[in-house]
Amino acid sequence: MTGGHRLRYLFLVLAGFVVPGCGPDPVITADDGSVMVLIPEGAFPMGGREEEVSQAPDGHLLTYVAERPEHEVHLSAYYLDKHEVTNAQYRRFLEDVAAQGPSWSHPDQPENLERRQRYLNDDLRGDRRPAVGLNWYDAYAYCRWAGKRLPTEAEWEYAARGREYRQYPWGDGHPYSSGIWWANYRPRTGHDQDGHTWTAPVGSYPDGVSPFGIMDMAGNAEEWVQDWYAVYYYRQLEEARDPTGAKEEIRDPAGPSTGTKKVVKGGSYKSPSHQIRIAMRAFGKPRDKGPRIGFRCAMDP
Repeated sequence: MTGGHRLRYLFLVLAGFVVPGCGPDPVITADDGSVMVLIPEGAFPMGGREEEVSQAPDGHLLTYVAERPEHEVHLSAYYLDKHEVTNAQYRRFLEDVAAQGPSWSHPDQPENLERRQRYLNDDLRGDRRPAVGLNWYDAYAYCRWAGKRLPTEAEWEYAARGREYRQYPWGDGHPYSSGIWWANYRPRTGHDQDGHTWTAPVGSYPDGVSPFGIMDMAGNAEEWVQDWYAVYYYRQLEEARDPTGAKEEIRDPAGPSTGTKKVVKGGSYKSPSHQIRIAMRAFGKPRDKGPRIGFRCAMDP
């Protein structure tokens, strides 16, 4: 175990998340070289609050209605990549695709979709920068190739928020506060003031780490997750579990069974501060690539 892993393990033990010698390892290295952190079983408040976007210039959009109501969700334990998948990792995947063919494609993937990234410039190509310019099918195939899967929206949000409600992975403070840049986003003026006009190498904003030790869950690259998007999905969950006033537990939700768009979480280097909140629910068609969209993978223990 490396020095960094020992420190992380000690933190988890002290926080009561790990019993030494029992259960899965708190930190592992996956087949694709990614460090993965064990996110422990637990309940958390999922969704957003109206006051968070009441002053936002686009706060009237249906996108923000889709964040509500806030609701409690219980999740089983899982692993999540500490960092977004990088360009170097994605290139290794493409090498295997070239050699072995579309072995990891989703069964519903349309024909003739290519795996290469799009919309890249020199500022987006660095080995340690997050792989962007990818569609949902690319993210799905990579995770399968690596022996992993895409996280659900609930898993992504729990890893970013922890067990207590907070707007951002680091808390409720603005992404620039106390003289610290907590994330790679788009400030109101001087889009490079946070240190990067485009994506930053993964892990460049250590102060913005989530309660479970996951990096870059606000800004840098937007992230595909497993779920289909539906505006009123949270409302439907609440109505389905409370038909008689008796609150039943929402456990391991996986999103709507069908849809036309997939959920995108976390905001990007081009997002204003209110769009990198944990609750933000962006979306995209699964075949569409964009210069801001990347991903990270999850895995069952």
